[in-house]
Amino acid sequence: MPTANVEFQSLLGGVLQFISYMGLAIFAENVILARALGVTRLLKLVPDHKAQVWDFCLPLILVMVLSAPLGWAAHNLFFPWLRGYLPAWLPISALRPLVYLTCGTLAMAVTWVLLFLLPRRQRQACHAQISLGACSTAVLGTLLICANQNYTLVESVAFGLGSALGYVFIIFVLREGRRRLRSKDVPAIFQGLPSSLIYIGVLSLAIYALVGHAVVL
Repeated sequence: MPTANVEFQSLLGGVLQFISYMGLAIFAENVILARALGVTRLLKLVPDHKAQVWDFCLPLILVMVLSAPLGWAAHNLFFPWLRGYLPAWLPISALRPLVYLTCGTLAMAVTWVLLFLLPRRQRQACHAQISLGACSTAVLGTLLICANQNYTLVESVAFGLGSALGYVFIIFVLREGRRRLRSKDVPAIFQGLPSSLIYIGVLSLAIYALVGHAVVL
């Protein structure tokens, strides 16, 4: 019985840790509000009412979750091995973006295969959006954040999933905001893109007010 209790507590602690890092990525470290990653694609996707949000979001979630363990392996296994073979004039940091981009590409290839489990019509729609999701700076930025913070494998996967869900969350929040910002009370000069940028900025300030932000001098 004591052994079973210890194992249960360990499992519960792992689950709570996973949820906490996922929540951190969704709210406090949101890729859009805290890091401004993937904003360009977001601003194009939100006003496009013909685009189905989940056709873009589903591949993005899969790519970010699958790339997280690849990024962890690159940071903790591949880079230490590669460091001994690099010349002195070439720092390992110079190769990080290229390696993480490769991780995202491999995750995109796996996602492409997994999407065949969907019905044909939905699969074709997701395949049309997968390159836009996989090549988003949100994917590369999330891998770099996990590496800089030295997250474990579980923490990296949780943060990757949370980052993807945070991106989806902001898409729906911004779509609702754009709907309300069509009011005639909004001056014509601020309608469209300017009002969207101001709206995102206000949301970002709200996040910083909740979690705090320190300026390093």
